[in-house]
Parts: sequence; C-alpha cells; structure tokens
Amino acid sequence: MISLVVVWMSDDLINNGNLALAMNITNFLVIVATYNIRNFQVSDIKDEYNDSEYLITRIITCAGAIMLCAVFVFIIDFSNTQRAIILCYMFFRIGEAFVDVLHGIDQKSWRMDYIGISTVIRGVLMLAAFALLLWKFDLVTAVIGMVAVTFLVIIMFDLQKTKKLTRFTAFAGKKIFSLLKRCFPLMLVLLVVTLIVSYARYSIERMYGDDALGIYAAATNPTLVIQVSASLLFAPLINLFAESIKESNKKKFLKIFMVMLGVVSAITLTFTAASYFFGEWILNILFFREVVTAHAYLMIGASVAAGLTALIWFMNIVFTAVRDIKGVFVCNMIGMIICLATAEILLRSFGLNGANYIMIISQGVVVLFGIIRLSWVLKRKNGLFT
Repeated sequence: MISLVVVWMSDDLINNGNLALAMNITNFLVIVATYNIRNFQVSDIKDEYNDSEYLITRIITCAGAIMLCAVFVFIIDFSNTQRAIILCYMFFRIGEAFVDVLHGIDQKSWRMDYIGISTVIRGVLMLAAFALLLWKFDLVTAVIGMVAVTFLVIIMFDLQKTKKLTRFTAFAGKKIFSLLKRCFPLMLVLLVVTLIVSYARYSIERMYGDDALGIYAAATNPTLVIQVSASLLFAPLINLFAESIKESNKKKFLKIFMVMLGVVSAITLTFTAASYFFGEWILNILFFREVVTAHAYLMIGASVAAGLTALIWFMNIVFTAVRDIKGVFVCNMIGMIICLATAEILLRSFGLNGANYIMIISQGVVVLFGIIRLSWVLKRKNGLFT
C-alpha cells in the first residue's frame, strides 16, 4: 500500500524505485531477524523451548540483522539517500520481526484476535503517518514515522496482551544455541525463497536502472493481493497441522493440505484472468500514470509468480510441521540455482517481463519438487502418524 502512496504523492517514479530497492534488500535481512522460527515455535507441541528462549533468540537475531544491514549499505555503492532509506526501512522491518515472536505466543494460545487487532492498528497508523510525513517532508522522514508508530503499538498493545498469556521464565543459553542451530536451515530456506523474487527485481535495477524498477514495482504491485490473501489463510494452518500430527490423524492432515492447495490455486487463476482482461484499467485507477498503465502486461506473469510464492510459503509451513527441514531446503536450493542461471538470459531476452519468467520457472520447480518430496515423507517417515 505504501508503494501506491509513494506513486500518488511523488512527481516521478524515483521515490518508488528507491523504496522498492529498500524493500528488496531488507526482505533478505528481515529473514535473518525472524530466522523463520515462527512456524517452528507454533508447532512446538512438546514445548521443547519456553517462551523466554524464543524471545531472547529473536532479540539476538534482530541485532544481527541490523549489523548486517549497516555493513551492507556502506559496502555497496548506493547514494546517501538510498542508504538512509534502506537503514530506516530496516528498523521498520525489525519492529515487524520482534512482534512476530510475540504473535507466535499468541497463536500457540489460539489468541489470533490479538494478532489481527495489532495488525490493523499498526497498518492504519503506519499508513497515516507515512502519507502525512511524505507530504510534508520526504521519503526518509516518512519511513522514520513508520518505525515510530510500529514500536509504539508493540509497546502499548502487543507486549501488554502477550504478557497475559505467558510468564517469561528463566532461559538456558544451551537451549538458545540449540534453537538457533535447529532453525538455521529454515532461515536459509526462507532466504532462498526471497532470493528468487528479490534477485529478479535487483537485476532489473542493475540492468535497466531505478526508473525501470519503479515501473515494474508499480505495475506488479496489485498482485500482492494474492500473497496477502494467502498469508491470512495460512495463519492458523500451522496449529491445525500440528494438531493433526499430535492426534495421529493423517486423513485430517491431507484434507487441510489439499483444500489449501486448491484455494491458493483458485485465487491465483482468478487474479491472473483479471490481470489479462482488466490489468490496464486497474492500473489506471490506481496510478493515473501512462508510463505505468503501458506496462499492464507485467501483471499477468506477476500474478502467476505471486501465486507460486504463496504456494512455496504454504509448503514451508507443511514441511516445518512434519520436521522435514532437509527436504524443504533441497527443493528451494534447486529453485535458487535455476534463478541464478536464467536471470541474465531471460531479462535480456524479454525485458521487464523476464523478471516474471525467472520467478515462474524457478518457483514452479520448487513447488513441483516439494509436492513430490512431501508425498514421500508422508509415506515413509517413521513415527509421524503413529
């Protein structure tokens, strides 16, 4: 949504390009901050780690992500404005990463109403602060406003609600190290998933410049509806999958899997069709810019790519629930290798649409191999449904 605000309130697409750059870079670093622990945390049906250990682990990973971001932006040849935007946006993402561990505690207690209320409050206040400060000042100040609002809501709402659900008891250093070690492959998996998307976009900026990245980001922005819709549907799934395993109910597990696979596929097909027939009309309503509506064709491939991204998120939830970290890691590594091998060729051959083809081919392979691997795990893994 903030991308739309930037396009509406800016004279050109440079701000949108800089914001897209910050989003792409911090997409990698926020994975280090979250460490992809949330699904592991919620599906920890044996309570191997307590809430304090999950919280301290998250503080450590957030600190590491901030340091990595600071090093990265000064090594790479960015402008001072780009560095400021990236660093400020990183602190915003750190807020999201920190509240994620609190939401894991809420979700495990089936208090997802707390999560929903927090998300709505932060979203509304953040968007209002961002738009006002962008109008009065500049993009850097607007992002700083997002940071301030995010942490204010975390302190005033999330921490207060979560403290009602848990007691942050003593923690063990060995347990924290064990948790970091066990979830490291999961963190790498999410890095690889994000690399496929972000590398395609980063390659646009590298080969065609900030303006091209801004155009691509604006033209494909509506397809994020697919991922947002899917993420809302996925929220309770890790609880349901964990309960199915705890109950040794393989039939229930497979039913949930097949229903969600069908729902995400239906959403993707519907939005892809809408992009084909109404893409230019949608972009014209959202942006009122001919340079953006002229690239409406990008929405079609981006819709398919967004649907595949959602399916990969879903597969990661399932693999985490069955604790097949090795399988999900290998599947996503295959996709990353394909992405790196094809990026240059596809972008030069098909222009901006090449970014869509990179993601479709790479992610399609990940989904295919994931389904094959999961079928094998459900048949062969001992003790899973006993």
